Amino acid sequence: MLHSANQLILLTQFAAHDPEDHVRPHALKYLFTWGESVGEIPGLGWAISLFMGEPPYDHYFTNHLLMAIVAGIVTLLIFVPIGRRYAAINAGSGPDHYVPRGFTGLIEAFMDALRSGVVKPVLGDDTDRFMPFLWTIFFYILINNILGMIPIDPILSFAGIKHVGGTATGNLGVTAGLALCAFGMMHYSGIKQVFHHLVAGTYGHHHDDEHDDGHAHDDHAHGEGMAAGPAFVAAPFLYVWNFAPHVFAPGPDASPVAKVLMVILDVPMWAFLLVLEVIGAIVKPFALCMRLFANMLAGHTVLANLLILLPAFKAFTAAYLGQSLTVVLGCTALSCLELFVAFLQAYIFMFLTTMFINMSVNPEH
Repeated sequence: MLHSANQLILLTQFAAHDPEDHVRPHALKYLFTWGESVGEIPGLGWAISLFMGEPPYDHYFTNHLLMAIVAGIVTLLIFVPIGRRYAAINAGSGPDHYVPRGFTGLIEAFMDALRSGVVKPVLGDDTDRFMPFLWTIFFYILINNILGMIPIDPILSFAGIKHVGGTATGNLGVTAGLALCAFGMMHYSGIKQVFHHLVAGTYGHHHDDEHDDGHAHDDHAHGEGMAAGPAFVAAPFLYVWNFAPHVFAPGPDASPVAKVLMVILDVPMWAFLLVLEVIGAIVKPFALCMRLFANMLAGHTVLANLLILLPAFKAFTAAYLGQSLTVVLGCTALSCLELFVAFLQAYIFMFLTTMFINMSVNPEH
């Protein structure tokens, strides 16, 4: 009877524990208790108020936000020295020959593989324009994903510090922010492309068009460009005008009557297709956001549910050792899969962003 009562108590504790506790955002208010005394120091009060608000400092600073900041710092620590080294080489103040080795060589191998094997086949001549952004997206997401696999919380819990670690990309707010950055880059790049074509006088012509003589002609020879001011105003409107296809656009050989009829048919069809394209433009960053969030959240939730079986096995079965070993081996295998998913999701986010940018800067494709 006593054994059954103990089992019931353990079952109640097991049911009361939430296996998703470690994947949820937690407010780290205790990190800011020092703010009350620091805020009284002359010259620092405004800084404390800027980041923490007014006392009693109820700013919702979460562990996910903390890990996102840590990931940003790690990204800077890795890539700023690499960038400075190559900037010095290009300026002539560095060594004539530089061969990256060790960790730097691994990082640069990843960068070259992403540029040559993923982005360049899609963006072509526009590759180098977008590589800084795409590299940043890939490595920032990857670092966030990997940091989420490091058991920071259990290690620091011995010092009384709780809920510090976590996977920032398992937070919908973080992935939504990344998706908004990608959304802004897509359409900013498209508008900028239209602006440059207007200034160069090449708007409405494809680069290196082939004419009837079978020879390629440089599109810079098509006409006189527009002034920068009017082009700056016209570019967003022209971008929206070409955002949806013009199915009934009249050809150059059409008669005046046919042109009028075609325009009358084209405008309502264009408006209908524009609504669909706008919905698609919203769905694209939404898909980026939800794909990354769901994949990173699901893996850690599965691991938590497996690990929480250990106390249940201990309470209800005599074969605790064998079943616990099975759970540990399963968690190890899932952790390896989770590491693969960390790389895969960073790659997918960057690749889809590359595809969407290509659609914006090359709408004729």
